[in-house]
Amino acid sequence: MIIAKELFDKMLLENDECTSTEMMIAFAKIHVTEALKQASENAESYVIGGLTSDVDKESILNAYSLDNVL
Repeated sequence: MIIAKELFDKMLLENDECTSTEMMIAFAKIHVTEALKQASENAESYVIGGLTSDVDKESILNAYSLDNVL
């Protein structure tokens, strides 16, 4: 997982005119994606009324749109 300083340095190296807003958006998208991925990997089955149901991992991965990070 990339930390903010590493991303900042990498983006400046690739494009020295990169704005802080662009860096913040890139950082947020990386971490939202990773958080959803880890949540889906750690999802457990649950029991309701004696029936076991698996968590829909795709619904977790798509629970927060990266379009919200602008």
